[in-house]
Amino acid sequence: MKTILPPQPHGRQRREPAFTLLETLLALTIFSMAVVALVEAVNQLGLTTIHQRRESEVQERMRSLLTERTRLPLPQEEETKVKEGDITYTVQHQKLELQNKDGQPVEGLYEVRVTAQWMEGREPQQASVDTWLYPQLFLQQNGGALARPPPGIR
Repeated sequence: MKTILPPQPHGRQRREPAFTLLETLLALTIFSMAVVALVEAVNQLGLTTIHQRRESEVQERMRSLLTERTRLPLPQEEETKVKEGDITYTVQHQKLELQNKDGQPVEGLYEVRVTAQWMEGREPQQASVDTWLYPQLFLQQNGGALARPPPGIR
């Protein structure tokens, strides 16, 4: 026995519920925008990580050069340049003219500065560290030879 369905008004047949083309395109557009935003965020995170790593390496090398310069006798020239890859380190020392609280000049005190210059993309970057140095602090009482400080003392 056959079941006969009643005719639909105006000759239309019954359809299953489905998404229209407009709804599908709208969903794809929203999804695409979310993916583009996510990719941009991941890219920015990668660039920031590279920048931070590079800056950390530069800071560590500047500290190393500063420590090296304060442990060795001062050279005759007041400026030394060290080129490592695309980074130029400039090590400078100059005599400080200071007075103590009694107005007496403090002799033999130097400022030591290490400056790094490099290019980050198209922008020049620069960083520097400095300290004061009193070379007589490391002189021995007998003979005046330069001695290294004991390990663990800076």
